[in-house]
Amino acid sequence: MKLPILLALAAALAFGSVAQEQKPAGEPPTPFPRKGKYGYRDKHGEFVIEPQFDYAGEFSEGLAVVGLGKFPATKWGYINREGKVVIPAQFDGAHDFSEGMAAVGIGGKLGYIDRTGKLVVPPQFDEAQKFSGGRARVRIIKEGYGYISKTGERVVPLQP
Repeated sequence: MKLPILLALAAALAFGSVAQEQKPAGEPPTPFPRKGKYGYRDKHGEFVIEPQFDYAGEFSEGLAVVGLGKFPATKWGYINREGKVVIPAQFDGAHDFSEGMAAVGIGGKLGYIDRTGKLVVPPQFDEAQKFSGGRARVRIIKEGYGYISKTGERVVPLQP
């Protein structure tokens, strides 16, 4: 009777180690500082993107927010997993991508760009959240909170 239990346990352990090995290859690197600059290290602790940024965020949808220049003059852009700048550092602020869109700051207001860096929703908001289910919560201080679509259409009107 103990043999089937041992076989089941052995199978579970073997399956568990196989499942562990089948994790998605190419986990995104993580930001890490060295000598006053940020770069990105892989899961083994090796730099795969050399430190060159003043600020660095986690990867989201294959892109990471990076900042160049010391606060308050920092400009924000995005790099890909190879460290190539794909959207130049030109924004006053930048958030992670969600559903192919990211909130960015321009001239004291927030709007949204797509993954190519194209401004899709002009800057007009005082607060802008991530997209979820095709909508993002936004706020204009004097008008209130509401929700917009990816085209910027107000699908739930702003309310105090």
